[in-house]
Amino acid sequence: MTDSSTASLVVERHVVIVTGAGAFTVSGDVLTGPVDSIDKLAKLIEWAHDSRGLLQSMPTGDADVDPARIWVVGAGCRQLITPNPDVGDSPGLFEQLGQSLAPLVGRGWELRQGKGHTVVLARGVGAHRVSVEIVAEMHPWLVGERDDLVEDAVELGRRLQRWSSVLGALPAGSGAASAAAINDRIMRARAGRRGAIVSRPGVLPAHVMAEIRIQPLWCAPASEVEEEFEHSDQLVWLAQECPQLAAAGTLTFGYGQPQVLDGITAAAAGAAQKRPFGLWRVTLPAAGDLQLPQMLPPPHPQMRLDAPTQAWVTTEDLDGLAKDVRDGGAALPATGLGIEQAIVWPQHSRLLEAWSTRLREAREEFANDAPLRALVDSAAAEYLQALANPEPWAHPAWRQHFQPAWAAAIAARVRFRGRRAAMRISREYRLWPLYARDAAMIYATGPDEATGEPIDLSDTHSRLGRMRVTHRAPVTDELILEVLTAENTAEVAAALSAALEGHDQRAPAAVAPEVEASDTRGVESPASETPAVDADQRPLDEAWPTSEGSPANKDSTPAPATAGTQSGRTSNRTVSVGAPAAVLHTDGLWLADGTRIELATPIVHVGQVAELAYTHHLGYHLTAKYAEPGQIWITEAACQEFGIDVEAISRRDRAKSLRQLTENIDFVTGAVNEGWSLGGAGEDPNAHRLGTWTRVYRDDKRGVMIALIPGMGTGADEMPILSDEPTPGQIAKRLQLLADALRFPWKINAGVTAVDLMLQTRTKTWSPQEWRDVVFAPSTTAPPFGIGDVESDFDWSRPPTSDERQRRYIHAYDRGGSYVAGIAGLELPIGDPVHHPDGAPFNAKTPGYWLAEIPETSDWRLPYVLNPRGLQFTGPKWVCTPTLERAIELGYQPQILEAWLWPRHGRVLLGWYERFRDASAMLDIDDPDAQAARDQAKIIRTHGIGIIGSDEHLKGKPAYSPERRLHVLAKAKANIVYRLHQIGEKTGQWPLAVATDTVLYASDDPDPVTAWPGGPESFGRGFGQYKPEGSGLLDEHLEHLNGRDYRGKRDLIPARQWRANPLTDAEGSR
Repeated sequence: MTDSSTASLVVERHVVIVTGAGAFTVSGDVLTGPVDSIDKLAKLIEWAHDSRGLLQSMPTGDADVDPARIWVVGAGCRQLITPNPDVGDSPGLFEQLGQSLAPLVGRGWELRQGKGHTVVLARGVGAHRVSVEIVAEMHPWLVGERDDLVEDAVELGRRLQRWSSVLGALPAGSGAASAAAINDRIMRARAGRRGAIVSRPGVLPAHVMAEIRIQPLWCAPASEVEEEFEHSDQLVWLAQECPQLAAAGTLTFGYGQPQVLDGITAAAAGAAQKRPFGLWRVTLPAAGDLQLPQMLPPPHPQMRLDAPTQAWVTTEDLDGLAKDVRDGGAALPATGLGIEQAIVWPQHSRLLEAWSTRLREAREEFANDAPLRALVDSAAAEYLQALANPEPWAHPAWRQHFQPAWAAAIAARVRFRGRRAAMRISREYRLWPLYARDAAMIYATGPDEATGEPIDLSDTHSRLGRMRVTHRAPVTDELILEVLTAENTAEVAAALSAALEGHDQRAPAAVAPEVEASDTRGVESPASETPAVDADQRPLDEAWPTSEGSPANKDSTPAPATAGTQSGRTSNRTVSVGAPAAVLHTDGLWLADGTRIELATPIVHVGQVAELAYTHHLGYHLTAKYAEPGQIWITEAACQEFGIDVEAISRRDRAKSLRQLTENIDFVTGAVNEGWSLGGAGEDPNAHRLGTWTRVYRDDKRGVMIALIPGMGTGADEMPILSDEPTPGQIAKRLQLLADALRFPWKINAGVTAVDLMLQTRTKTWSPQEWRDVVFAPSTTAPPFGIGDVESDFDWSRPPTSDERQRRYIHAYDRGGSYVAGIAGLELPIGDPVHHPDGAPFNAKTPGYWLAEIPETSDWRLPYVLNPRGLQFTGPKWVCTPTLERAIELGYQPQILEAWLWPRHGRVLLGWYERFRDASAMLDIDDPDAQAARDQAKIIRTHGIGIIGSDEHLKGKPAYSPERRLHVLAKAKANIVYRLHQIGEKTGQWPLAVATDTVLYASDDPDPVTAWPGGPESFGRGFGQYKPEGSGLLDEHLEHLNGRDYRGKRDLIPARQWRANPLTDAEGSR
């Protein structure tokens, strides 16, 4: 560990803190006043480095050095980067940071992205070189929950200095990143010496599902809880102390290039006395067939009570399952688990031992510094949880931290430690848990028979991982009554956890569907009917069960982590969640991994097609217990073999045409005669037919979605995954890629998929019922008349100036994800608005409709945000909040005459936006199948914004909200104007036309990439960034630049074709 005094000195020379009050050293000395411009920032760096000996690069222990750091926090961010208080998340602030610093490139500074959401500024060479990492945090991770410390440079410096001196690395912008920085330092110190070094991510094959949950929510039935209450007077919450940290340093992990073992080889490796670290495909027997305690959950989250199930388990699971039942195991040797495949790592080591030791020692060092000790615990937990999530490790320097197999092994170690403790307690006190979740359990206890004192179930040793009672609550008559009247175990679990709330600051977590146990002793969800409907007409919010005979749950939205559990966006989520679909062709069934399965017997009816979904375990899991149904897509050739006249399908109404063509054909009636039912009977209950999408089901089985590809469009603007005549295997692969990227499968059409994903991505501030019944209740507020005159896409052009006409080329740029790009920070309406007949003071944070007098435009160089199509207004117009906000920022002062405002609002589409943002980045690789899936995701998000305002398709149904659609459109329009104005002010270049999300500039540079006037931060394929769309000769385009609407895009040469052979000579030849 780094010497404390030396580390303190280095940190003092390495870091400068910038708050709203000014710049400070780590020890709290004032350096300058407020740093509210990039000019002042540049001067601060040069002065501090050259004159004060500060901002010196930090040695890393090898030949390299890390850049110095300027840590901008709180009001310092608003002064230097953005005054917008809504930009509080790291991606949004990082984007604004890059935009703010971009002008320094023209003054001799180098600008590049650092690790995570940081920017590195550098200039000079050799001994005169200065390199500084700019870290911006509105709310620094290092202050925890203390909002009052955000501007306290002295306390921030103290914490930073203490953390760095004890842990040997600077803290970062999150717990996971701070812990990763410590591990990176340890790995770098091993370079050139003995010791294992991990340099690559542990990416698993798509079909391998690593179980990273510790223990899904489990609860005893009400009758057994009632029996325990008869001799108890207290509930206690018994939890492991720092469970993952306790496990991480003791486990041997694999690294390097994994090997795939099949059949006998896999079974032999699994049965060996010293098994390699790996993941093993096994068949877990039914828990009911084993001699296991009924008052404990099964020993593996995927083990079911009444039937065997296949699962991927870790080496740690194999060891734990083989142990005696009294020691928390199941007496199941590996030879009895039918190992059929394995992924093993030949290289292995205790890779996290040194990291774990450093954090353990830091906990001891911070024993009397509660805030820093809490931050150490938080960093350890967040990092070990994030091992299974690729998102935090997207930067190339961090990718080695993605290790889902490690996370699964840690989860197994913690799980079996808890089971071992439960078995010990059962022997010592004859008590069993009433509730278990993650690394904690709830017990009902009475007084000790010998002493009369309350029984203490805590471990007596002080090692990490010990069981500790963290809170207690009395067993009251009210609690007993709640349990007695509970209709299912979900209500029992809720009653038990609620009883302990308020008795400690870390109350236990309530029920969360994503961690429900899959056996029948797990938490039961209230049943809901699953009507047989045609998929084309079914309700958008319908969900499906994952096990045969179990009811569908109307709320399959993952619940948030709450106090007492590890919080985070990726909590308790398995790495892989199943195959959404397979494609049936004339030569067999094609799976996503390219496997073609030959059919043993010919398909006679559609029920046999549905059976294929059961046989091959199709279905995409959204939670541990609930999944979207498996899908079988049938190709055109296969449809013809089944007797469907595909040539007769009407292209104007494919679904209706298919229903007519398939009614009572043998392929359909054969299934009905064998007990199968079809959704979509409509007005005629005796009609048996198929639509483009049809649910096929039996009373004893869950439904399967049958999709007829001839009934779908194949245009690039409707179904990109079908537009290039893909093979059946490619279609299956593309559907898998799309589902894995969105963590949600394609369903019926783009609108259904988009809306169901909205309902799925619930934020942590809302309960499942509130999310559906309040947040996404259908709107009853009609948009005011004429609002579309202002809240519409840009359609604008202007004649070029005389100077601009001298330029040779015109380049068009497309704004990526234009509608969704602004959603992250956008407050959207919830519930009903309040009418203000005489207007109200403008508040940019309040969504609303504002009736305002529209002033004349004052800048002919830009499209007018208050009149995007250049119409002639004769009176006041209704506008949405984002539009009015941008107009005021541009200097306009519209008079507000009336308003409808939503006092209740929130960022309710943030999770939905994040799914598409992540999918767009994940699928943006040089692979035609990934690009097709990426384009399909674009179709979904575009239709999603449109359909929420559609009277025809969604009115009266969940998620219908014209006001949200208008606010999203307004935000996109406002952001476009913001960027165009910013570019114009900085460069003097102004657009010649704007059409929806396309902007056009004149240039003398034939290359549209280098001609982009906005700088590198706003150029690219990310959301809100601009990329080349088309180019041409300005002289040939002047007819379209006429001061009216723009109609010239079709005359431009597409960007890829232009860049391959641009027009550069005087005659315009190519």
